[in-house]
Amino acid sequence: MAEKSFEIRNYSFDQNSICNLAVEDHLEENWPVVYQIYNNSEIYIGETTNLKNRISQHMANDEKSSLRNGSIKVVFDETFNKSAALDLESYLIQYFSGDGKFKVLNRNDGMCDRDYYNRVNYRKTFEEIWERLRNLKIADKTISEINNSELFKFSPYKNLNFEQLNIVTEVMQNLDEAINENKKSLSIIDGDAGTGKTIIITYLTKLLADLQSFDNKNDDIDDESNFSIFFEFEHINQNFKNKNIALVVPQQSLRGRISKIFKKIDLGNANIKILSPISFGNCNEYFDITLVDEAHLLKVGASGQTAKLVHEIDQKIFSNTKIHTELDWIMAKSKNVVLIFSDKQRIRPTNICKSDILKYSGEFDLREYYLKTQMRSRGGKKYIDYINGILSNRFRPEQKEYFDGFEAKIFDNIKDFSDAVKKREVEYGLSRMVAGFAWKWTSKNDKNLYDIEIDGMKFRWNSTQDNWIGSKESVNEVGSIYTVQGDDLNYVGIIIGNDLIYRDGKLIFNREACADSGAMKRSQRQVANKEKINEDDILEQVLRTYRILMNRAVRGIYIYACNKELREYLEKYFDKVTSWI
Repeated sequence: MAEKSFEIRNYSFDQNSICNLAVEDHLEENWPVVYQIYNNSEIYIGETTNLKNRISQHMANDEKSSLRNGSIKVVFDETFNKSAALDLESYLIQYFSGDGKFKVLNRNDGMCDRDYYNRVNYRKTFEEIWERLRNLKIADKTISEINNSELFKFSPYKNLNFEQLNIVTEVMQNLDEAINENKKSLSIIDGDAGTGKTIIITYLTKLLADLQSFDNKNDDIDDESNFSIFFEFEHINQNFKNKNIALVVPQQSLRGRISKIFKKIDLGNANIKILSPISFGNCNEYFDITLVDEAHLLKVGASGQTAKLVHEIDQKIFSNTKIHTELDWIMAKSKNVVLIFSDKQRIRPTNICKSDILKYSGEFDLREYYLKTQMRSRGGKKYIDYINGILSNRFRPEQKEYFDGFEAKIFDNIKDFSDAVKKREVEYGLSRMVAGFAWKWTSKNDKNLYDIEIDGMKFRWNSTQDNWIGSKESVNEVGSIYTVQGDDLNYVGIIIGNDLIYRDGKLIFNREACADSGAMKRSQRQVANKEKINEDDILEQVLRTYRILMNRAVRGIYIYACNKELREYLEKYFDKVTSWI
C-alpha cells in the first residue's frame, strides 16, 4: 500500500456542487469513498461507491435538511475497496462521536468489528486521515485523547464484536416478539468485567431511539446495516414507535456520564429517560421498555437517608411497606425489561441477588445471555481467570503466569508504587491508585486531613464521587470501588489494606481493619429473616471488591499489600519490584 495514498477534497453541500460532481474525475462516481457532511454543530458520516448519486439522495432527504449549505469533506484513496471504506466510515463515526466537536447525526445501524485483507495497514492510514482532519479543523482531539475519554468508552457507536452483535440482535427480536404478542419479556445479560456489558446497553438505547424517529417514507437505511430488517419492514419498526423507554443506571457517576454522552449525539424525537432507581420508582410513568445497567447494584429494602422515600415508593406502587427491592419497582412498572447483571460484581449484602430476578420467570418470558470475550484487559480472559484464582481460597494457579502486552507487578515500597503509577499517568494517561475500604474517609468533612498513611506516605480518598477519574486531583488521590466500577483504566495501582490478610495458607478477612460499615451491614430482608453475615460471607465481599478493582486495568496493574504475609503470598504470582527509577 502506497504511503499517504489518500487525499481529502472539499465541496459545498448544495445543488450546484452536486451537478459538477463526476464531470472530470471518475472517482466521484465509481469508487469507494468516505464523506462527512457538516455545519457548525452537526455532522453526518457516510460511505458510498457512487458519490454523486449518494450526495444527491442526501440533498433530497429532509433528514439532512439542517446540513444544507454546509460543507462536505470526502476521503479518496485509490487503494480503497468496499471493506476498507466501510471500516473507515465506522472508524470516523466512533472518533467524531468521541471528539465531541459535533453532534453526530448517524443512526446506530449495527456496526461490527469485521476483519478483511490488509486491515492493519489500512488502519494506519485511518490514523493519518484523522490527523489530516484535525489539521483541517474538522476534529479537535488526538486519537490518544479520544481513546482515554468517557465519550469514547461508552459511545453507542462503538463497533460490536460478533458475540455482542448476536446478543443485541436476539434481544431486539425478543422485544419485537413480546410487543407483537402483547406479553412481558425479561432479558438478562451476564459476563465478566470488561466484556462490554455497558456498551450493549448504550447501543440498545441508541438503536431504540433511532427506530422511534425513523421515517419509513423519507429516511433511508444502509444496505450494509446489521439491523436493516428492523428499519426496512414497517410492521417491525412500528412496534417501537411511541414507546416510553427508561434507562436505569444505579451508579451516580456512571449515570451522569451516560447522560452527558447522549446529549452529544442525535436521539431524534425518542422518548427515553435516564433515571436512578429512586427516580424510576418515584415517577408516575409506566414504561414499555426498561433497560438497566449494572442491575447487580440495585438494592434490597430501605436503609439510611433514603428509607422514608423508599417506604413511600413501596406504598405508592404496592400499597404496602413490605420489604421490596428496587428491581421489584422496575418489574412492576415495565412491560419489557433488559438487565445487565453479574453476580460476581455484587459488592454489598444490600444488593439484589440472582434469585430476586429468577422469581419473575413465570410472569415474564425470561431469556439469558452470557458475554465471554474480554474487551478491556490486554491480558484477556486468561488474566481475569488468573486474578480470580489468586484471590480465592479454593482454585489457585499452580504457577506464575505472564500476559503478552499486560504488565503485572507487586511493590514492597509504597513510594515506589506511587511513583510508578504517576509515571504511567504521564506516559499513557488514565492511571490511578485505588484501594479497599481499610481506612476511614476523614477528609470528607475536613479537606485538610489525610485518610491513608503508609510508611510516611499520606493520601486522601477521592475528593468527589462524580467522575472522579476525570477530576483534576484524582492523580494524587486514591479511588474506591464506588468511583471506578464500570470504568477502564490504563494502569491500576491497587493498595490492599489490612482488611485482607494472609495466615496459615488462607486469605482472611480482618474485621478490625475494615472501615466499611456497608460490608458488614445486613439488608432489611436479612434482618427480617434473622439471617446473620458470617466471616466467610464478608471475606467473599472483600475479595470480590479487590477482584473488581484489579479488573479495571487495560495495560497493567501495580500492587501494594499492607500485610507482609499477604505480600509474600502475592509475590508467588507477580514479579516483585524492589526499586523504581
